[in-house]
Amino acid sequence: MEIRKVGVIGCGLMGAGVAQVAAQAGYETLVREMDEELLEAGLGRISAFLDKGVDKRKLTQAKRDATWACISGTTELADLAGCDLVIEVIYENMQAKQDLFRALDGICHEDTVFASNTSSLSIAEMATATGRPDRVAGLHYFFPAVINQLLEVVATEQTSAEVMEALL
Repeated sequence: MEIRKVGVIGCGLMGAGVAQVAAQAGYETLVREMDEELLEAGLGRISAFLDKGVDKRKLTQAKRDATWACISGTTELADLAGCDLVIEVIYENMQAKQDLFRALDGICHEDTVFASNTSSLSIAEMATATGRPDRVAGLHYFFPAVINQLLEVVATEQTSAEVMEALL
């Protein structure tokens, strides 16, 4: 399994960081927010952080531009259909996360991996909302994701070895 395109749902402080990390790693990254105002705010957060990295000489202008070129945004859940990995970074509510995974299950191709950034809710319980519990895992980024390079990868009893290998 190869991950080429990453979707990030939620572009608040944490989601923007997760999206930036994916884009800096060279993945085509699509961020989804509920409306244009939230999307523009989230993309602005990423752009400002990249600019600050250049100003502080922690990032070259070329790396900043390459990262930014990997990022696009949408307000449409259906636009995530072509993603190989979708990471949800929404508020901590099990029903909301299950509803989101259930909707994605009908949109994304059967090989798409769904991940949650949660550190407090059951990944296995989220996976029950999908027809692909073997393709669901936790990817808990520690705040701030761009600076703190610590990532907790969480498998359930049903998460496949192929998925875990791709995420590690």
